[in-house]
Amino acid sequence: MKVKQHTLKGFECEIDDIESFKTYYTKNAPLMQGHLLILQGKVNAEIKAFLDEKDAVYVDGNEKTLLTRKKRSTAVLELPTVVEEFAHEKQVKQSASKVFHRPIRSGESIVSDANLLFMGRINSGALIESSGSVQVFGIIDGLVRSDGSYVILKKIGKGSVVFHGEELDKSQFDGRLQLVEYNNGAIKVKEIE
Repeated sequence: MKVKQHTLKGFECEIDDIESFKTYYTKNAPLMQGHLLILQGKVNAEIKAFLDEKDAVYVDGNEKTLLTRKKRSTAVLELPTVVEEFAHEKQVKQSASKVFHRPIRSGESIVSDANLLFMGRINSGALIESSGSVQVFGIIDGLVRSDGSYVILKKIGKGSVVFHGEELDKSQFDGRLQLVEYNNGAIKVKEIE
């Protein structure tokens, strides 16, 4: 017999409404797949059948107790962001842009309607979601989702980039700056020189 100890990453999900959970899981499946789900709240046969169908790994926390590390600090850290406003040549209204000059930590979630610019790495377990355009100049190990007119990327590591509902091919992003545009329902990738 052989025994190995592993440190696993997991998501603790407290379920109040079955349909809300299914919608959330389906939307965030690329981020949550391969991680342990610790379920709390209303966990029934329908939820378990749904997760079994998705090949998810889960534990019903209502039935079993897991030994987890609790964070010692409950301090809330403020995000150091710079907010700039700019006017598009063809638009009269102004649109906000947020710039992040730091790595985005595992477990951190940034959901915005603004255009987002990340100078550092997007770590594994981080979620970036914007209805605007996204630019990432560091390695992407988390999940980036954008519905804007473009994304600019250098390297997709262990993570995923979903642009207008379509996951981008990691092999196209090897460290060179690439512009990905969405025009007339088609996604086009081109290198920025």
